[in-house]
Amino acid sequence: MKGLFIKDIRLIANQKRFLILYLAVALILSFSMDSSFIVSYVPMMAMLLVLSTISYDYNDNGMSFIMTLPNKPGDYAVEKYIFSASGVTFMWLVSMVLQFVSFMIQKTEYVLSEVILTDALMLPMFLLIIAIMIPIELKYSPEKGRTVLFIIFGIVMIAVIAGKGLVEKIGGAGDVMELFVKLQNMSPVVLIIAAYAVCLIVLSISMVSTIRIMQNKEF
Repeated sequence: MKGLFIKDIRLIANQKRFLILYLAVALILSFSMDSSFIVSYVPMMAMLLVLSTISYDYNDNGMSFIMTLPNKPGDYAVEKYIFSASGVTFMWLVSMVLQFVSFMIQKTEYVLSEVILTDALMLPMFLLIIAIMIPIELKYSPEKGRTVLFIIFGIVMIAVIAGKGLVEKIGGAGDVMELFVKLQNMSPVVLIIAAYAVCLIVLSISMVSTIRIMQNKEF
């Protein structure tokens, strides 16, 4: 698994131009836009970058070669989760540093507890996307996986819009607003713990599913 991790790091390192451009844009945005935007932009780009290693593995029958190495298919799946989660988490921490540097330079007034709560809830969102993307891309290949993902997101959006319209028709909007009020009044610590707990459960289920996908797949 160590070899797979080193391989992915080198794949990322080979994209030097993109990395330099990515960091330059992140730096500019941290001072020219709302500082909270940087905490969503940097991890999002990092997520796309780490997931792109799957596409590189599929190029020129690379996956068939990787599976001939002394690594189990399950090891490849686990490594992708560790590499993706650690990469996104690291860049999320970097984005938080840039955010507070921006606060200091621009002398922006802020409430520390609110900033930390917002930033802390950003990371689980990207980890959940990773939990969805990895099994889809490994099962259907990166190209087909993106198409499947767009379809899933489309279905989710339609379901949300339809659900909202249904709630309004049956007069249950007040109950929904009451739920949002309860969430807002919930202790930030409890909210963060709940978000990360759900994220951990989904990641665990996703990883088990991906391991089975890799074990049953022919290369």
